[in-house]
Amino acid sequence: MKALRVHTFATPAPWQLDDIPRDDPGPGQVRVRIVAAGISLVDQLRAEGKYQIKPALPYIGGSEYSGIVEAVGSDVPGTLSVGDRVAGLHHGIWAESACMPYQACHRLGPVDDALLVESALVAMPYATALYALDLRGHLKAGETVFVLGAMGGVGHAAMQTAKALGARVIAGATTAARREAALQDGADAVVDTGVADWKDALKSAAGPGGVDVVVDPVGGAATEMAFRALGWGGRLLVIGFAAGAIGKLPANLALLKGAAMVGVDLRAFGEREPEAMQSVRERVFALHASGRVRPRIGLQVPADDYARAFAATRDPGTQGRVVLRFGGAS
Repeated sequence: MKALRVHTFATPAPWQLDDIPRDDPGPGQVRVRIVAAGISLVDQLRAEGKYQIKPALPYIGGSEYSGIVEAVGSDVPGTLSVGDRVAGLHHGIWAESACMPYQACHRLGPVDDALLVESALVAMPYATALYALDLRGHLKAGETVFVLGAMGGVGHAAMQTAKALGARVIAGATTAARREAALQDGADAVVDTGVADWKDALKSAAGPGGVDVVVDPVGGAATEMAFRALGWGGRLLVIGFAAGAIGKLPANLALLKGAAMVGVDLRAFGEREPEAMQSVRERVFALHASGRVRPRIGLQVPADDYARAFAATRDPGTQGRVVLRFGGAS
């Protein structure tokens, strides 16, 4: 079968579409025929050797997937069967098939092909958003949320999840096209974060009470600017550093605002609290099934055209997520 692998860490990652054997599932595993897979910043950093955990080489990329169960190993509960449509998170899924623990599969039910492809983009960004906003940010209905990088994967998920939780959402984006897309996808207001000093525009959009929760997957200088727009008791949720630099804060800002910076690490949460993680995953797939959250797909690319897919993820003109397709759903 075909698999996208790297044999050495470099920037950009030197991907190769290799022929490798198709494994049989072991005890407690299923083999999934991969239909669609997301491309995230973490996937790219890991392949370049820049993530905090370095995989053994050669390394099959990818972590967000949807597909169809094609083989079931021993000791797998009867809740999963050959032919089931599934989605979830598991490393090493940029391949025509992947063996994984059955716990890494969320059974979707009878979704159509379009929703099956969308489902590849639910488990990671929407679970991150729900964990951040609900369990870490303690978001209440009626509060105001500001999302940095609102048309990135996690930012877009946070924007929609905050709306589903009853919040008012202000979206930050650097281009007019992305701000318009954010409004189309549920934002109540937008702020141009491409200008030098957008803090006053954010304060004006937030109103006299300020921002209650900031979702920050961007980092860099944006972190302090967003923190300054927080109202009393506000929370800034640190998710990542897409800007390439770690944000820094004068400690007196937290004191003056009674505000908090809160770390959000979905991987560590899943490792330390697997049952709570399972609950979060079920909640986000339920939100997707109900239509309350919908990933925006900007481009779908066959896996053998992977260079185009990776270029599109770096292109600020791409509106939405890029999806690698490894085969038809039917």
